[in-house]
Amino acid sequence: MIVGFIVCIVLALSIIFMGYQIHIKKKLWLIAGYQEESFTGDKDKLAKLFGIFSYIVGIATFLLPFGLEYLGSISGIIYAVCIFVGSVTVIVWKQFINKPI
Repeated sequence: MIVGFIVCIVLALSIIFMGYQIHIKKKLWLIAGYQEESFTGDKDKLAKLFGIFSYIVGIATFLLPFGLEYLGSISGIIYAVCIFVGSVTVIVWKQFINKPI
């Protein structure tokens, strides 16, 4: 039980750190599928979008073991659905950002 808490906390901190690297430090190469030559949109908006999404996923991952402990498996289902819907939303939003300035 305690191992699950530790794993989720370490993973959450890693995800939040990656979000910081993307959002603040503008290390866009950390985004899966990002190609400098094919992206023609605003890179600051892209960094902000993926950075904030990473923060949200990190916080949700941090809270996941507590939800599993107190609410049961329904919190895992809610977590999975929210991450899936959020990922699809971010990918679609990225396509809107990928327009020439």
